[in-house]
Amino acid sequence: MRFTLYKLKPKSSFHLGERENIREGTEVFIHSDTLFSAFCHSYFLLYGKEKLESLLSNFLKNNPPFLISSVFPFWEGKIYFPVPLNQIPGEKKYKKVLFVEKLGFERLLSGEDIKNIFTSDIKTIPSLKIEKERDKRPYETREVPRVGLNRLTNHPGENYFHFGEVYYREDSGLFFLIDFKDNSIKKEFKATLRLVADEGIGGDRTVGKGLFELINTNEIDINIPQNADGIVSLSLYYPKEGELLDVEDSYYEIIERKGYIYSPYVQSLRRKSVRMFKEGSVFKTVKTGKIADVTPETFKIHRIYRYGLCFGLPCKRKVER
Repeated sequence: MRFTLYKLKPKSSFHLGERENIREGTEVFIHSDTLFSAFCHSYFLLYGKEKLESLLSNFLKNNPPFLISSVFPFWEGKIYFPVPLNQIPGEKKYKKVLFVEKLGFERLLSGEDIKNIFTSDIKTIPSLKIEKERDKRPYETREVPRVGLNRLTNHPGENYFHFGEVYYREDSGLFFLIDFKDNSIKKEFKATLRLVADEGIGGDRTVGKGLFELINTNEIDINIPQNADGIVSLSLYYPKEGELLDVEDSYYEIIERKGYIYSPYVQSLRRKSVRMFKEGSVFKTVKTGKIADVTPETFKIHRIYRYGLCFGLPCKRKVER
């Protein structure tokens, strides 16, 4: 299967929010809904509200002009994909593998056991939980202590918390895939992405976080098995009605998505939260997904949406162990 690949070179650290009490951590990659939100904001700045609403109407009518994956790491010339969740056996060491390079990912799509990947020279990226293998990751995270000010007195008080940031190494960065269904939008998409690079993506953009440079665009082929009997999602996935009838035959994890509205009209109001299937989830049948309406009841200026369309690749669900 052939897709368009965009490579992004970080110019600063990223805060990709993950809140836990007074510790606000960070993801190490960018989910598809965050990318889409940043795209829509910049599309609005470039082309105006009316054109953005026209674009969104196509997504809402199940006629999307493009599908996007989440944004994954590249490192030393190799691109990395999430491990399909049908591949996670009982051993802890396999559960702690987050990403595998393209060649290994294609082998996993064909149903090959991930244990074979470990006995070959295929490269993988381990979880942050494995502290001793930090040199095997293209990024590192840091927790920065911060103090929140009281809005009435401008006094710090006891509002103390930690703020997570992820830094990518010099020879690494991020990439995502896009499947254009309507080629007429390609020029607008690239122009918008260049603005996203200057606007930033993720949290703390007002102090220069989340900036990147668009360094490469090219076509990429991904080898898929001819006898596939399932699909693996490379994006977050929010199912539309009737798509979960065969979910018991699937391999998946659920993530809750929440946060604040990012709009020219307001940026301090929480969106409704939704639960979505994570990247790497494997399903028996093709999934489409939909755009979720997460508009708070008190916000009336425009609708707020969260991207939940499935970027699926054919795969074999049964692993040859």
